Amino acid sequence: MKKLLWRLALMLAALPLHAGTRELADRTAILEVMHKYVWTVDSLDADGYASVFTDDAQIDSNGVLIKGRDAIRRVVTDQIARQARNRAEGKPAGRLYHVVSNERIDFTTRIEAVYHSYWQTMRRGTDNRYATGGFGTSEDHLVKRNGKWLIAYRKLTVFTE
Repeated sequence: MKKLLWRLALMLAALPLHAGTRELADRTAILEVMHKYVWTVDSLDADGYASVFTDDAQIDSNGVLIKGRDAIRRVVTDQIARQARNRAEGKPAGRLYHVVSNERIDFTTRIEAVYHSYWQTMRRGTDNRYATGGFGTSEDHLVKRNGKWLIAYRKLTVFTE
């Protein structure tokens, strides 16, 4: 009986560590998704970009809604087309480079989380100097499906003042 109680005590003592380990693994996985989001959009990888979203995901950018993975993929393919037009017209391509900071992750359930951050985009101008293209905040609602974290809803607030 004493051995059984000892084993039970050891198992119970390990539970918070296991839950903490799971949360740490989920935080790491969420950061990987969000970093992949930035790297794929900046490198114009349309398939990689679309892969971080659920099939029915939505992006709300200051009230402009983009719905579904196919429409979200077009965010990048439209950038590719726009950059090609700029080059053809002898203008700078207009590539954007994202800078993300002050990341925070809040778990709402074991399979849902909200990722908050500030962001800014940098762009090279006609004078070959880099300037901020835009800045604001993001609020990403992620879900864990089949063991994988994906963005289900992304709210971008672009600062206009």
